[in-house]
Amino acid sequence: MKRIAIIGNAFGGSTTSLIEAFLKQEYVVDFYHLILGRRNTSSFETFDLPIRVAWYSVKQVKSFDYDGLRRFIVYGKRGNFRMYQVSSLNLYEKGLKKILNPITWTFLNRLVSKVACNEYNFINIIGQCSTTTYLSYRLKLHGANVVHSMHEVCVNHSIGDRLNTETQFLIKNHIPINVFSEKSKNDLLRLSGINSIFYSVIPFSLFTGYLEYKDVSITELRGLTDFVLFYGFIVDYKGLDVLFRAANRLKQLGFNQKIVIAGGGNVPCMDKIKKDDSFVVINRWIENAEISTLIRACHVVVCPYYSSSQTGITQTVFNFDKPIIATKVPAFVTTITNRETGLLTDINNAEEIADAIKESYDDTDLYIHMCNGVKDIRLNCESSWSHIVDMYLDRKSTRLNS
Repeated sequence: MKRIAIIGNAFGGSTTSLIEAFLKQEYVVDFYHLILGRRNTSSFETFDLPIRVAWYSVKQVKSFDYDGLRRFIVYGKRGNFRMYQVSSLNLYEKGLKKILNPITWTFLNRLVSKVACNEYNFINIIGQCSTTTYLSYRLKLHGANVVHSMHEVCVNHSIGDRLNTETQFLIKNHIPINVFSEKSKNDLLRLSGINSIFYSVIPFSLFTGYLEYKDVSITELRGLTDFVLFYGFIVDYKGLDVLFRAANRLKQLGFNQKIVIAGGGNVPCMDKIKKDDSFVVINRWIENAEISTLIRACHVVVCPYYSSSQTGITQTVFNFDKPIIATKVPAFVTTITNRETGLLTDINNAEEIADAIKESYDDTDLYIHMCNGVKDIRLNCESSWSHIVDMYLDRKSTRLNS
């Protein structure tokens, strides 16, 4: 039976679903869940794990009886799945914390030795930081078959003018790179100026871990349902200012459904939004159970982004048979079919966003049609993940034969 290892820092939604897909194809999988620095929560993307570990330590997870992880109980009992909490600090390029790098290197080298001695058929490392790229580098030196997955390859995907340090390091050391979107692939090839990069483009399907969460009470909602939902960490490129302008147009059209903004972070228009009675604002960290509750209770999710190369919004929302209204940025034009699973609008066009929101309420036949389109994707999710596993295996074969 073939054995693989997945070493991941963050991005738990796609990572755990990928692990589940490999397990369903009868692979033995070891998951090294890498935590960097201090965390004040036991909640990770799509799963909760209230296990505390000391810095620079590796602790095997003995129970999977937690939200988001229960799907692995049967595989753990069979001996096909093991999970480790790995706690370290990041590697620092500047500042006083650089003095800790020798300790971190020592720990990471021990971890590499532990991983390498298992002689995995394939190791996928997932992460955007220097710690994860160092692990890929060291494991490659040990002769391991490593592929490093990067969610973003640019310093700033909105500008896209230069590759980030981690991607440059992987290219320099001839480490195969997997990206999740055509935009990231195009940025990688355009900015590297190198023809001999080992790379692949393998997307992800639905983040099924969210389905394990039951509804919880959210104080700020006060029982509100059938609302428009914007959720996620709030930053400029996600276009909240466009949504604010769209809300003003909706008022003029006589629209009176609430728009819920859920997520930590801040942007210049946030103060105005908090004072506008069109909005209900939950400006804090949103737990996994709250994300599931919000999506189940909403009418439609809205994403008025200025830019995005890939996103987990679609892969999360589609679990709950809800359509998405989004702008025509790469992340959404590749995952949403207009008027089949959502509505696509021009970028920075508040009028189109407003009209799309109103249409999703006014045109019941269209709304039901889109919900059914999303449902079809959900029902084919297992087949989709199975195909993705095949793509990883083909990717591995390509590398071995080159």
